Amino acid sequence: MVKIALVDDDTDFLLLLRKKVHTFFDGKSILCEVRLFPNPEVFYFDLEEGFHYDICFLDIEMPQMNGLELAKKIRATAQTTYLVFTTSYLQYAVEGYEVKAFSYIPKNLLEEKLEATLLGIFCELQKKDEKYYFVETNSRFERIEYKEIIYVYKNNKNAVFVLNDREVPVRKTLQEVYDQLDSDEFLCIERGYIVNIEHIIKLESKEITLRNGKKLQIGRTHIRDVKETIHGYWRDRL
Repeated sequence: MVKIALVDDDTDFLLLLRKKVHTFFDGKSILCEVRLFPNPEVFYFDLEEGFHYDICFLDIEMPQMNGLELAKKIRATAQTTYLVFTTSYLQYAVEGYEVKAFSYIPKNLLEEKLEATLLGIFCELQKKDEKYYFVETNSRFERIEYKEIIYVYKNNKNAVFVLNDREVPVRKTLQEVYDQLDSDEFLCIERGYIVNIEHIIKLESKEITLRNGKKLQIGRTHIRDVKETIHGYWRDRL
């Protein structure tokens, strides 16, 4: 499911935009959840609560918070979110480079420009889908890029994703996570750990060293399979 936020103090425009966004994704048979925010401060509260959106449409001129300011706040925690500015003020376009805006859509050209913008985003999302793990709970949704995952470990009833800058727990067994990852980039080195081969920098005896400095022991029954998998993985890429 694609999570989309529409932020604009013009309620009529929000309703029109929502209708057109739904029409596009329905035509692609893609489920999407579209949330409307007439007040940008309410949207910002959502961000602080940990909500993630794949696409954000932001009006630049809003009384409570400038759309560019809001975009900078989004970028502080979400580098992969697609930002689209809907505006009547194209003089702000240069500033959009700072927040890596995907597109600008003049409001008077919504009919002509929206479909091309959504098609561009849709094509990029299709390319990336195979390389993301989706974490979804009642309170938040997050896409974790495979290359960000260093390893995953079991902690009571949770599987915990260890990333470069944080840890993300999910209420699943390690086996469920491994099956969902379904990629030769990952291997089980013992009952409590799944490791991303891309982050292994050293294999010595019964121990591997990861890019973040973490050292993990290989389970006795896994040693042969782990060594063969690692050697085969890197041999195929030389």
